[in-house]
Amino acid sequence: MALDKLLIGARVRKVREEILEESRSDFAKRCNLTERHIGQIERGEFLISLPTLDNIASSTGIGTDYILYGKGENNKLKIKEILDTLIENADKEELKMYYKCITTIKSYVNKK
Repeated sequence: MALDKLLIGARVRKVREEILEESRSDFAKRCNLTERHIGQIERGEFLISLPTLDNIASSTGIGTDYILYGKGENNKLKIKEILDTLIENADKEELKMYYKCITTIKSYVNKK
């Protein structure tokens, strides 16, 4: 299966715009890349390099299979959508509870 640089770029843009809801500048900082480089990838001007792929995948939590082939999209993208919906529909007390749960889990994970 050949890699399609236009589709890869579209998936990177989707991660940036729809999932993370970040500007190109913020996304570039997150991935330790330049804004220009992100733009070139999103436009499909060249095939993404392995170090760049690794930067994007590790910085976003999105799997390389999704970025390269569009596979495995459902799991991580659905989790983000579900969390967004929970937060949007939560009242003040629910938000406090979600915050406590997430920070507790995060501190536990960071200790490992």
